[in-house]
Amino acid sequence: MPPKTRRTLAMTARAACVTIVALFSSTSYAAEIRVLSAAAMQSVFKEIRDEFQQTSGYRLLIHYGTVGAVNEWTVAGEEADLVISSSRSIRWLVHQGKIKVGSETAICETGVGIVTAAGIELSVASVEDFKRALLAAKAIVYADPARGGAAGIHVAKVIGQLGLSEQLKPKLRLAAGGDVTEVTLSLGPGALGITQISEIADKPQAQLIAPLPEELQNYTVFIAGMPANAPQSDGAAALLKFLRSPKVIALIRAKGMKDFGSNGGSE
Repeated sequence: MPPKTRRTLAMTARAACVTIVALFSSTSYAAEIRVLSAAAMQSVFKEIRDEFQQTSGYRLLIHYGTVGAVNEWTVAGEEADLVISSSRSIRWLVHQGKIKVGSETAICETGVGIVTAAGIELSVASVEDFKRALLAAKAIVYADPARGGAAGIHVAKVIGQLGLSEQLKPKLRLAAGGDVTEVTLSLGPGALGITQISEIADKPQAQLIAPLPEELQNYTVFIAGMPANAPQSDGAAALLKFLRSPKVIALIRAKGMKDFGSNGGSE
């Protein structure tokens, strides 16, 4: 075979390889699923994202924020195939015509817990124990209520109910929302964080001291809903089915949350 012919064939083969690689890369996902989600779900998605993408063929794009932020994004018409937020938030968005009526699906429920650095001993079995822990802490971290986080709003309310607002004011630290545990750990021993339990469970340097005493507890149900302006999405339906699979239900329980199982209804 003449040298020129061999060079031509080699170049053609290389070009074909490049084309195949490019084609494979561009079709590795059938489509994208855009999700607006409350930050409390981040620890769950962190562990299931890769498996869902590999088994479903869909690429998962998730924008996390406080419940208040999710409301704002949805009302503003940010592109999404699925919105996951608190039951109160989703009901409000349905009322505003931003979530399709009847599309609501309950995912899980989580309470509020107390976090500190791993290895620190602390007992919080009663309301009085909790008050003593707050007064003894060098810093108290929770999500800024002004940002619309469900846990932050509740914690501010509890501190007021306990009559400790003025006493604790010098050591209160407000986090952006979803990063309460990280801020608490950055402040070192003696700092306490108060946030949703699901946001504590996957932080190896953190320790969940206890849930808030039942008299002070607040449970948030997280619900998924389809945006009213979004077309019917097979990807969103696949994601909802995956979120209610036995493996994900087991993970939700491991994160300290209550699942609604395959028979869980909508709120």
